[in-house]
Amino acid sequence: MSFLPTKDAAKTSILSKRWTYLWLSIPVLDFHDGANHYSDSDEPPYKRKHFMDFVERVLLLRDYSTITKFSLTCNVLYDSSRINTWISAAVEHKVQVLNICLYKIREPFILPCCLFTCESLQELKLNIYYPLKLPSFVSFSSLKILTLIRIVFPDDHSAQMLFKGCSILEELHLISCSWENVKAVCISSPRILKLHIEDKEPPPSYVTDDEDDDMDGENNSVDQNDDSDDESDNVDDQNNPVYQNDDIDDQHSSDDQSDDTDDQSESGGCQFAVFGSSLKYFSYFGGFFLDCYIQDSSSIVEADLMACYSDRKIDYRAFKLLKGLSNAKSLKIDQFAVKALDDELLAHLPVFNSLTHVHFDWVVLFYSRQVLLSMLQKFPCLSSLKFEGLSFMFRYFGTYDWTLDPVPGCFLTHLKTIEISMFCGSEIELHAVRILLKSAAVLEKIVISFNPWELKDADGLKKQQEAQEQILSFPRASLSCLIAISCPPKEKKRLEFFL
Repeated sequence: MSFLPTKDAAKTSILSKRWTYLWLSIPVLDFHDGANHYSDSDEPPYKRKHFMDFVERVLLLRDYSTITKFSLTCNVLYDSSRINTWISAAVEHKVQVLNICLYKIREPFILPCCLFTCESLQELKLNIYYPLKLPSFVSFSSLKILTLIRIVFPDDHSAQMLFKGCSILEELHLISCSWENVKAVCISSPRILKLHIEDKEPPPSYVTDDEDDDMDGENNSVDQNDDSDDESDNVDDQNNPVYQNDDIDDQHSSDDQSDDTDDQSESGGCQFAVFGSSLKYFSYFGGFFLDCYIQDSSSIVEADLMACYSDRKIDYRAFKLLKGLSNAKSLKIDQFAVKALDDELLAHLPVFNSLTHVHFDWVVLFYSRQVLLSMLQKFPCLSSLKFEGLSFMFRYFGTYDWTLDPVPGCFLTHLKTIEISMFCGSEIELHAVRILLKSAAVLEKIVISFNPWELKDADGLKKQQEAQEQILSFPRASLSCLIAISCPPKEKKRLEFFL
């Protein structure tokens, strides 16, 4: 019964007398009124009333058993107090996993204070596009996983108080949050193992959802929605330290000081410092609107670095973040993050002595080859190299006479496996495979997976067969190298091995 939506679980009460009250003690409650981020229209009043009454009836009739998981997705409108009552009820029932996703907030909204001192809570997910107002004390003594989506942080004090209140946090996910009012944040949980940040758009100024009422098109900003006497909005700048990265190269930082200053003023410039001595996995996806860096990466095993685009104003931030990941064992970096690294920045990139696996976009080899070669020179112990292709055939306007010059040291001593996915069999791709086979002296295996969308007709299959024959004829620096070609139809995957 716990796997059913709560409204369906309630219907089981008519099955028999034994089932009449059984649903009132199920450990998982899931309430969803159909609200979503893309809907502008309000639900009909009768449906709204039915949903609100149903939730309150479930919580009113419930016994004292623990709620292991409570999920609530709905529009708030003008029912802040009722929704807060539901959240408080979940806390009173010692909820362990709490998922709150709220839309259309049309009156002042503050989450209940009891939520921020809940001792039973182990996992919390908040998806609320509204300024986060915190009580004077925050203590999540059991919280291990925290996910914040679209949260608007009103100032440094509130952001820092929230993270400091999570003393045993192991996973932190920050997705599309607004940091425009925050100068500096420090994540220093000693137990944090996983940190994921999505920072894809410049943080918008917060506006209320009630634009169509009597505001005549005026936006309500964070300051208009916050109480003027809120002490958290009046924290002195001297109490909000800006965390500096001491090991940044002085030469480059002095050259770009003015650029960084302009960047900070234009994009919010929140400095996001991570001190994670136990951090194992780090991922960043965005436009580097956050000035994020890792202070201690000695424990990192896997790191993903993906940029939305490349721009000179954010290139140094991308470099600084990559530099802080120099102890990672596995690294995935997309074409825009690679493009952000120019020759001057690459000269200051440290050697990644622990890195054994790296994942690039396939097009990097064609359009950012010199940057790629410079990076590979910094990966002396690389044993596994993966290129991920595009889902469509791209156009190449360059020459076909290039080589890997100089050949990266890892190609001669450590590189054992190369993997290429979404291979289309174009002339430039075949040239790239030829060069890779010719350059990797100790290669044991190269795995090439064709793009199934290019094999959907007879012409595609013929092209694949021709490409396969060409690949098998290419000379190899490593005579023992095994070529594995994957020709996956969309239904199933077929793998062929060739010596």
